[in-house]
Amino acid sequence: MSLKIALIMMQKNESLLLEPWIRYHVDLIGTSSIFIYDNGSTDTKTLTTLADAENIGLKINRTYSHQKDYYARGEIFADLIKSLDASNPHDFYFPIDCDEFLACDIDGKLSCQRDDILASLAPLIRDGEVLTIPHKYVNSPYHINRYSKITNCKKCFFAQGACEALSDGFHEGKSKDGNQERQTKITYIEFHYKPYADHMRLSAQKIDYLIPRLTRKNLAAYAKSKRSNYHAAHALLESEYSYRRYFANQPSTTFNSCLLDRFKDLNIITDPLFSDQSTNTRKAQIAIRAKHLAMKAQDKAEEVLAHLRSIAGFVKRRLPRF
Repeated sequence: MSLKIALIMMQKNESLLLEPWIRYHVDLIGTSSIFIYDNGSTDTKTLTTLADAENIGLKINRTYSHQKDYYARGEIFADLIKSLDASNPHDFYFPIDCDEFLACDIDGKLSCQRDDILASLAPLIRDGEVLTIPHKYVNSPYHINRYSKITNCKKCFFAQGACEALSDGFHEGKSKDGNQERQTKITYIEFHYKPYADHMRLSAQKIDYLIPRLTRKNLAAYAKSKRSNYHAAHALLESEYSYRRYFANQPSTTFNSCLLDRFKDLNIITDPLFSDQSTNTRKAQIAIRAKHLAMKAQDKAEEVLAHLRSIAGFVKRRLPRF
């Protein structure tokens, strides 16, 4: 079976995942229909990977390099889909992120095999509805082949001729026939969680333009605001000890080796995707816990100081004026 599939992705400084993402999806659909928008990368490894990808035929667009472009990517991607429909039509268009790897569910079993993915798409050719990905499988950076199935994260894609509009984040879409949706067997495996240092680096990148100084006080205030990317502020407030404990207690996990088996077939090195084993030594664990306690003490001290300032302000306002 042969289908013409376009993948459309925007990224910035995804040095850890960009090369695996490219190699996996090139093996799946070839090079000519992968469209990568670079959102202003500065990392040397990322820039080299993009140049290499361009040399083998991937389409690299560097004109959308500002932060505002990242939050307009739904509109940018929808415009590209409609342009391709007019000049170079594809059977399917997938807006996707750099930490997402296309897969499918076949009879309740997760698969990364090309034939299974294409067979899941075949009945949807020329479907005019908004096609949805109903759930995803999210990784653990401390457990190889262990994922949590997340069901509250629907994403959209389109068959040829259907796309009218797409939201930022790709969670909502509109087809030319309206808002009617069709749930599909397509899913994706998401390497959202990186080893702690990379997780913190990418979280800071998502929010440093919104907060002048990434102090814990400023981050705590922004996290409470529920404003754009507030989840990145939550991430930056988290200690490595807390981060590790989340995965130690992670509920509803499933084990499946299909993605890492494909990585092995493609000679993709997977060690950088998981936490360095040296962090499991007793000495490292003591240091991680000590940093956690220091963070908690700093937060408590700031909380007490804020309370004292509030009391002082109240007293000052109540004092009689002479």
